[in-house]
Order: sequence, then structure tokens, then C-alpha cells
Amino acid sequence: MELPKLLNSYDLEPFLANPSQLTEETRELQLAIANYPDTPTNLLEILVNSSDPLVAEAASHHVNWAGEITENWHYLADTTLQTKELGQNDRLAVELLKIAPVPDYFLSEFVPASYLSLALKNPHLPLRYRLKYLERLAQEPDLEPRLEVAECRETPVPILEILAGDLELPIRMAVKSNPTTVPELIELVEEQLAVAKDWNTDSEQLATLGESRWDLIRLAVAQNPATSGETLMQLAGDGVFKIKFAVAKNPQTPGNVLAVLAEHSATEINSAVARHPNATEEILHQLFPTKKDILRRRKNLPASILERFFRGTATDEPIWKQDDLRYLLLEQPNTPSWMLAELANVDIEVVRAENEALRPDDPEIVKTWVRDEIWFLADVAEHPQVSVETLQRLSDCPHPEVQLAVAQNCRTPELLRNQILLRLALGD
Repeated sequence: MELPKLLNSYDLEPFLANPSQLTEETRELQLAIANYPDTPTNLLEILVNSSDPLVAEAASHHVNWAGEITENWHYLADTTLQTKELGQNDRLAVELLKIAPVPDYFLSEFVPASYLSLALKNPHLPLRYRLKYLERLAQEPDLEPRLEVAECRETPVPILEILAGDLELPIRMAVKSNPTTVPELIELVEEQLAVAKDWNTDSEQLATLGESRWDLIRLAVAQNPATSGETLMQLAGDGVFKIKFAVAKNPQTPGNVLAVLAEHSATEINSAVARHPNATEEILHQLFPTKKDILRRRKNLPASILERFFRGTATDEPIWKQDDLRYLLLEQPNTPSWMLAELANVDIEVVRAENEALRPDDPEIVKTWVRDEIWFLADVAEHPQVSVETLQRLSDCPHPEVQLAVAQNCRTPELLRNQILLRLALGD
């Protein structure tokens, strides 16, 4: 944009008698008149109402229209600059920081905190700018900038009040040691923290503390097993990651809250949900594609999840030869009887033939190897979900421990049990 042209009093004369004529003039001339020191108010009135924002703003700041500003002029200047679309040039602003006091609003949110700290080292930085930089640094996610603010003696009380409940202990200790901090503030934080951590605190108090402005207090509420499901649901939407994570790990978090957290993109949070004892069957199915390894370590998987593991085997090997799947199905109490039947479907003669091919000259070694391979059938016989049909099939197993496990199962028919015990007693 071109600079306003230079005027003199003769240039204004054509408009004095008919001010509205100004609206038909070029933008360049209107700006020139708006910036001319001796422009009268009747012309400024026309320009202040211009549809062109630059013209209107220039006219509104004219001394003959706004009057002379004798106090707080710098606040008006800051407000004007902040509301103008100046564009953003962080590189230029950062370079200026090295030699001049630069207002914080010239630096976008992408400027690293180290440059904001650099601005504070300028002894000529006005206090109003310094406080703005401290305010921005207090909101940085990294510990070091917030610690710098907590230690600074110029940090105003409202900012120290926020940092007094910071999640990081070094920051809280720095606030406590700052001479500007009032002792009553520290006492209040410590009292609320003690209440928020107490498992005997009633749910109403915890609900109130769950709305605290201090991250530290909300975190303690999120970790407290006495916190109600409603409060945990509220904290599951907290803007602080550690608080959401604490909700996911709270042993009393109900299924409906876990369902919300299961949608979270952070691996740490949905992994905690996958481990949680209150995760519903629906949640486990939702997390199954990405959390199989975690689900394998759960102690009480639903049968439908076990079936997904069973159906997901990508090999032609018999189920009983797939060690990981076999261990999983045998250690889970809800494994369906039909899966146990599949595990018990071992052709002993084929196993013996495979081992004889390896040591045809040593039948005792072959016998030992066969028993080592089929030992797991005792676990099948001991499983709480095993069917009577499977027990009957296993009763003829050549491994004595498998036969004993069948005999000891309460589901085994009495006649079959007696036959097995007699056979074992005779050493057949």
C-alpha cells in the first residue's frame, strides 16, 4: 500500500463546504486527510464512518477527533497493534528481541520458549511486556520454562497461584520458596491435596475438588478409588494427559468411563483400558485388533475374545502344537469346552510314529518323548470347562498323570473314575 500523500491546508478547502464529497475520493486521498494534523472534525466525522477499515481507524485516532491522550497511551497502542492484522514474522521478531523490547503479541505460539526467556533478560523490557512473557512461559508444557517463572521474583501472585498446584514437584517447591508467594496459598494447596488423596473423603467433596483449577488436585481426585463414576467421567475429558491417564488406571473406574477412554488416540491410555478389570466385553472387542498382547495377559477373558484368538491362528498346525495359543486357552477359566476338545484331539499313534522315526532303536526314549509332548493333556483334564466327552476320551491316554487328572475331575463319571484308579494302582 502506498504511503498517504503530503497535504496542505489548501487541499482541504474543496471539502469544507461539502464534507460528504470526501466519500467519492480515492482511498489514498482519504488516508492523507485522516492523517493530516489540521483536519477539522466535520471531515473526520465522514472518514470515521468510512467502509474502508484503514481510513476509519486512521480518522478515529486523530487528535482532533479522539482528543489528546496524556495517560496510559501505551495501553492504547498495545490494544491497537494486537487487533490489527499485522501478519506474522517470527524470525524478524526473534532477531529484534536481541536488541529491543518486543511485545509478546508479535511472537506466535510457535516461537520456542527459549526465545521468550531471552526477552526477559532485556533490562529495558517494560513491566507490562515482562508480565505477558511470564504468563506465556507459565503455560509451556516443558518443565524448565515453568520453573523459570516459579523462581522469578517479578512473577505476579495470580501466576504463582496457578503454578502452586503444578504437577511437577520442583515447580511447586520453587513457588513455595518464592518471596512473593503468600504462605496461605501453600497451606490451601496442601490441605486440598490431603483431602483429595484421602480414600475416606466423601464423593461430594471429591466432586468439588475435581473441578479445582490446580492440576495437582484434579490428578489426586482422578487417582482416588473413592471418586464417583460421574466425577471420573468429567475428569476423563480433562485437558491434562496425566489426569486422563490416572482415570484409566483408577481401579474403580466404571465401564462407561473406560469406553470413552478407549477411543483416545494415546497408546498409554487405551493400553491402560485394555488392562483394566472393569473393561467390558465390548471394549475388549474394540481394542482387540491393536491390543492382543495386552489382552493375552488378562486373567479372565470372555469366551468371545478367546474365540477370536482361536479363529485368528494363521497356521495349518494342529491347535495343540501352537504353544502360545495352547498356553492361553489352558490358563483362561472361560475357555469353551469345544476348544478344549480341539486341544485334546491328539493322535497318540502319530506322535509315537514321529518320535520313533527319530530314535527307532530306543523305545524307552521314544516313550519319554511322547509323554513330554502330551503332558498338557493333564491341564485339559483339570480345566473347569472340560466336557464329560473329552474326559472319557482322555481316560485312555498313555500318560499316567493325564489319567490321574481325569480321575480327580468331579465331572468324571464314578464308574470311569474307579476304572482309572484301579488301572493306575495295578500299574497298567
